[in-house]
Amino acid sequence: MTAPNLSNSVAPGPAEYGGDEISALVLDPGYTVVRGGFAGEDVPKSVVPSFYGIIPSGPERKHVYGENAIYTPSPNIEIGNPMSKNGVVEDWETATNLWEYAITSRLTNTKPSNPMSNGLNEKTDELKQEMEGVEMQERPLEENPLLMTEAGWNTGKGREKPIEIAMENWGAPAFWLARSGVLSA
Repeated sequence: MTAPNLSNSVAPGPAEYGGDEISALVLDPGYTVVRGGFAGEDVPKSVVPSFYGIIPSGPERKHVYGENAIYTPSPNIEIGNPMSKNGVVEDWETATNLWEYAITSRLTNTKPSNPMSNGLNEKTDELKQEMEGVEMQERPLEENPLLMTEAGWNTGKGREKPIEIAMENWGAPAFWLARSGVLSA
């Protein structure tokens, strides 16, 4: 058996994450803003306020994200934040939706839907109305590794939850959770 060539003069293979072909995403959630961008770029492409709007709509409450959602005056809107002032997540469901909005609004595109069922084509009787053949739900990060920052005083449970969200919900192929103090040094 021959030993693998570990020389750094050989370019990494297409399946390896060390090359420039893989565009890793960086997500930096904070109390005031969530910053997101691609590794190697000078500035983040997505800067979204961490504050979100809560609009009562009947028995449910609708969450709205982004700058226009909280800065545009509207009646009965409440403003919330999923983070505490020390940078630790308090509301995981809302934080997940906010982070996903920050990633998908400016960094990744949504996948195209089936043209036969997007409402632009006439429906035919040949199409099955059953849900058996429906693909898995869209996963926004299934093609990009993710580096995410956390507060230095985050708890063990607070470290596990972002990993679970990135790997299971978003389908990230690789994930790294780094303390923001270490990255800023």
